[in-house]
Amino acid sequence: MSLEETEPPSQTLDNVLGWFDDSISLTPLPGFSDSDLLNEFDWSQTWEWDHQTQTQDPGFDFLHSYSQDLNAYIGCEAANVEVATGVPVIDSDPPPVLQLPNDQSKKRNRDELNDPHVVKRSARSKKKADKSSEVSRKDVNKVERWAEQLLNPCALAITARNSSRVQHYICVLSELASSSGDANHRLASFGLSALKKHISTSFVPSSPSSVTFASAEVKMFQKTLLKFYEVSPWFALPNNMANSAILQILAQEPRDKKDLHILDIGVSHGMQWPTLLEALCCRPEGPPLQVRITVVSDLTADIPFSVGPPSYNYASQLIGFARSLNINLQISVIDKFQLIDTSPHETFIVCAQFRLYQLKNTIPDARCEALKALRSLNPKGVILCEHYGEGSSSSNVDFAADFSKKLDYLWKFLDSTSYGFKEENSEERKLMEGEATKVLMSSGDTSEGKEMWYERMRKTGFSAEAFGEEAIDGAKSLLRKYDNNWEIKMEDGDTFAGLLWKGEEVSFCSLWK
Repeated sequence: MSLEETEPPSQTLDNVLGWFDDSISLTPLPGFSDSDLLNEFDWSQTWEWDHQTQTQDPGFDFLHSYSQDLNAYIGCEAANVEVATGVPVIDSDPPPVLQLPNDQSKKRNRDELNDPHVVKRSARSKKKADKSSEVSRKDVNKVERWAEQLLNPCALAITARNSSRVQHYICVLSELASSSGDANHRLASFGLSALKKHISTSFVPSSPSSVTFASAEVKMFQKTLLKFYEVSPWFALPNNMANSAILQILAQEPRDKKDLHILDIGVSHGMQWPTLLEALCCRPEGPPLQVRITVVSDLTADIPFSVGPPSYNYASQLIGFARSLNINLQISVIDKFQLIDTSPHETFIVCAQFRLYQLKNTIPDARCEALKALRSLNPKGVILCEHYGEGSSSSNVDFAADFSKKLDYLWKFLDSTSYGFKEENSEERKLMEGEATKVLMSSGDTSEGKEMWYERMRKTGFSAEAFGEEAIDGAKSLLRKYDNNWEIKMEDGDTFAGLLWKGEEVSFCSLWK
């Protein structure tokens, strides 16, 4: 199985979480007509697609270099597109369209990306290789990631209110989108639904993959979590690093600190804690007299992976497992972490994973305010795991730029699940991807950079702490159980641990005192 202990003894997830079983079928939602969608949109301010607009399109040059007629792209006459979508293509000079790679070139590109030596070399090239190899890698990614070369220009056209261009891209995307195809076809499907929702408040998604955690049946939800941890380190590695950091902090505490208190602001739904409880039993001094886990139930409902089925409750099973290890475990749930109570006899640690980023649009400087609130609780350590991106200090990012960053995040997720889930129509994969696509509808920025979080933590009184050797070795050992396209990269004196997919950053874990 995929979760690996950094401390003995080791148990499989099947033994630890034995209540995971069974599954259900997912029911598709009703459809919605493209023609209805476009009729609803207010096209009264249609702009010309002039030279200035073209230069703002990040995919324009690439699309132009691969331009072919519509028939060559989608394998049907332009008239057939009109019939299939109900939307006429009215541009007299339609935008250039990407030529999909043929079967041989797709196989060659996939072989290159699947080769672990190529991937490792690509990751190292950021520091050691020359610029030409980096450019070559970007070109390969552009060919492989054709869905973004259609979705991003469509988002730009919506921002510019260019009706004919939006109509054209919706026609093409409607032909290519599929919830059961490869990662590009699925990204096209999810992205098209998000664009339609953006321009129409009455849009109802039609893809069966739009089922989310909150709408899933409990046993299917549990089975999906277990399977995802088995096939992907997306959450397993951050959880592993966090647990190792907790043990590292405890080892530095004086002996009069008899209890452990963890503030859980995360998305693990209980999956993180069985391995930590086992590791606590293996310490020379044994487990703490009492372990408290205080779970922050919700910050905003549109955070991907944060909200489970309403009837899901893992507390009783986890407490029963802790009892079998002779650990006194208490679990409580709160709405706001400012309301938490702490004791001088306990080691208080905050574990924040993939949720604080979503606070951006609630109040001014919400992320800083949240960190200040955490700092006021005087934790012995804070483990922060967030998405890895370039980010921006501006609070006024336009829709197209924000949408492009979210597509980049979702592409990595969809591409990695394609490798992890061997069954193309796996119900577990559909549920995970349906939940992940919430990022396209969310209001927060998923791609704030590591440097921005570093600066924010420093300003609120925290200092970076290096991960110990056991934490790093344990993470590397865990990662070897997954696809070779996954990598871990340590940065800044081992204070940051980056998770990479095909040489591109996905997320990072950091430890703060």
